[in-house]
Amino acid sequence: MNAARSRLPTAFIGCALVAAAGAVTAIVGAVQHRYAQCSVALFALAASALAAYLISRRLDAATDRSVLERILANPAHDAEALAAELGFRPAAVRLSMRRLARSGQAPRDTEPG
Repeated sequence: MNAARSRLPTAFIGCALVAAAGAVTAIVGAVQHRYAQCSVALFALAASALAAYLISRRLDAATDRSVLERILANPAHDAEALAAELGFRPAAVRLSMRRLARSGQAPRDTEPG
């Protein structure tokens, strides 16, 4: 795992915290009739939510690449064996295998049940 990929979960958590703070600040601003504060907080909430979405997509793509490499190296592995080998949760590996099979990047017989 490279350094950039290992920082992505931390960045995702940071985005979630900023989004939560933005939501709370927007509610407080609206209740106190401070609409400028509310609009800035809503903008922070939207920007954080978008950043969290993009980070999530990058994490999914990195998982897909790792799973595809292992499938191409040894197509006989099932999801649990791949998960143990890669250090991922089995559910994430099954989801990745399904995405890869449906996109045509991996053989159809690798798609889990």
